[in-house]
Amino acid sequence: MTVRFRLSPTDCVCISGVKHRVQSQCSSGIILERIEDPNISRSYTHSEIIDLLAAPDVAFLRGEFTASSAARRLRGDTRYLSSLPAKHSERLLWQAAWVELFLFAERQGEVKRTERSVIKSLPSMTNRINDEDYRRQYFGKQRRVGFELKSRQAPCPKSLLSWVRQYERYGGTPLALMRKQRSPSSYYIHFQQEEKELLTECVANYLDLRRPTKTKIASDTRQIFTECNIERVLHGKRPLKIPSIRTVERRIGQLDPFEITVQRHGIEYAKHKFSFYENGILAEHPMQRIEMDDWEIDLMSLLGESGALDRFSSEERARLDVGRRWLCLAIDCATRCIVAFRLTEKPETENALAVLHLITQDKTPISQAANCSSPWNQYGGIGTVVTDQGVTLTAKLIRMAVSDLGGTYEAPAAGQPKLRARVERIFRTLGQQLAPMLTGRTFGNPRERGDYPSEKLAALTDDDLAQIITLFIVDIYHKSPHAGLGGETPENAWKRLASEQGVTLPPDANNRRAVFGLELERKLSRHGVRVFGINYTSTKLQEMLLHSRQRDVKIRVDPLSLTYISVWIGNKWYTAEAVNQAVWALSLEEWQSIVRNLRTSFKDQAQLSVQDIWDARQKIKTIDTRAQALRRIMPNQLSTADLERAERHLFMGISIGPEGTCASGAPAVGTGDLLNDVIHSQVSISPTDHCNDNDTRIDPSTDPSPSWRVSRD
Repeated sequence: MTVRFRLSPTDCVCISGVKHRVQSQCSSGIILERIEDPNISRSYTHSEIIDLLAAPDVAFLRGEFTASSAARRLRGDTRYLSSLPAKHSERLLWQAAWVELFLFAERQGEVKRTERSVIKSLPSMTNRINDEDYRRQYFGKQRRVGFELKSRQAPCPKSLLSWVRQYERYGGTPLALMRKQRSPSSYYIHFQQEEKELLTECVANYLDLRRPTKTKIASDTRQIFTECNIERVLHGKRPLKIPSIRTVERRIGQLDPFEITVQRHGIEYAKHKFSFYENGILAEHPMQRIEMDDWEIDLMSLLGESGALDRFSSEERARLDVGRRWLCLAIDCATRCIVAFRLTEKPETENALAVLHLITQDKTPISQAANCSSPWNQYGGIGTVVTDQGVTLTAKLIRMAVSDLGGTYEAPAAGQPKLRARVERIFRTLGQQLAPMLTGRTFGNPRERGDYPSEKLAALTDDDLAQIITLFIVDIYHKSPHAGLGGETPENAWKRLASEQGVTLPPDANNRRAVFGLELERKLSRHGVRVFGINYTSTKLQEMLLHSRQRDVKIRVDPLSLTYISVWIGNKWYTAEAVNQAVWALSLEEWQSIVRNLRTSFKDQAQLSVQDIWDARQKIKTIDTRAQALRRIMPNQLSTADLERAERHLFMGISIGPEGTCASGAPAVGTGDLLNDVIHSQVSISPTDHCNDNDTRIDPSTDPSPSWRVSRD
């Protein structure tokens, strides 16, 4: 079944620099129309939309045409919180934490939007903010005497209220708190109003999406009454009694709170603010609300991969290190489908970030590697991500990633599991239904465990555990009737809601690399940018080489695909393509394997032949991919430091040369062009290229591996 993706009328799909919006959508596909010329439309099936997002010149901009996004763009062009300097992003997250704490206290009736009320609550709010900062600073370190703790000066009441208004006005994202970078091109026009009968009309003007202040409404009301009285006196009528500012503000305070929020902030914001939590916050369509949490598995297992332990007997394996793994899991609230999980040694921010990445990807290869009978195709763009107050899940990297993906981050108050009811219940389900099927379980408590020898009976490795959990989720849990869905299975709920309402579209390829890619820094040269012995280039890099003095460029790499990288130029991420097609669609792990094998075969060779790479690719295809697929949910995780180390040792001196390159790495006879070390942006494939007249020509009909040459046109 083809997954139906959901686009909002306020979303923008930018194709080759041309902006499009949704004209209509149905179960078959989506029709997009140009913004500049609505008469020009393009249609795509839902499967074609996914292929479209993988193109380097396509960007998906969530909520681009909303009023809050437009207002935020007037303040600045930054779209990625993670692209800001660390000092700025940390300050924005700190300000956002203050705003979120204030809004929570306001919902609880603990504080009002007056400076006097904020002054009373400021000490307790300061302590709560500082406690969270201290927990993050202590994380992973020993608490010793004299440990230096850093804290920020609390805002004054006026500043805090200003942040709250700014946060609500510009879309409820930390980027809304950025300082204004340029003057707005327009200003707000406030309508004037009247009192008694006139007063009711004047007060009603407070219910406006432009959100005028109470003081402004009161001032305008007095002015209208004054002008009305002048006219009444001219007609011999008794002047009206002019209401005081306090009277107008009191009347505004008597309005229905829900109506105020709907009229001033929109229905979605009001539903989010006033939803009841007893049965969990409602979610209407897939990927609208996702809950994440960490859980220590009720099972003792062997802390190692199965391949390394196969030669040991069961008695010998039992003497090895045993322990309990942690599970970081994400569940979709609307359908109760589990959209991602990963095993880890302990709760880690990097592991939670990898779970966020898996949420946006089709995990069918993982289910196939685990021998599941059904696909694991529940994925899409991120709406609202809800976590607990754990340090790993409230870290800056997680909050920045959610914000940069166009989603909303929430961390409800600790000690109230009903605010994250779905993810808490799925952990109970795993403990009650999966754990009893396995040997080495730890039970819920020591009394229930009794004399059961959990450590001695531990037999499962990380590989086994990953496969078992995947099988349980895809083939058992997703297919079992769920009480919270009225007896419907999570899999059928996903199919029904995806068909009826659509699924939020996942991020495009460049956005995915910008958010989840591993960051490196490289030098720009005539070759473009070289990473892992591969040269990458683009039109923007060529312009930068010609017109900019900057040579150090920041890049982000997706270890699962080396076809493209993202390059930070100016204030935006741009896509750069691998010059040589021999590495297209290869993962970093496959490329490392190829380089190791070729280095072993040609120890004296400094430059790799393209033909050798194509041959190695054919061999790679015959290798079972099961272990690589399951590795995406295993505890190991590549970091930037790992990539730097691998490049220093494995790819030292490695570059890709055309077929027939001499083993020493020097250019072959007949290719001594002055510019033969420059990789151009145009690469043409020719099956008859050769290094010199003595080389044997390759017959394309007998050898499927293409050769290539550098065009000097």
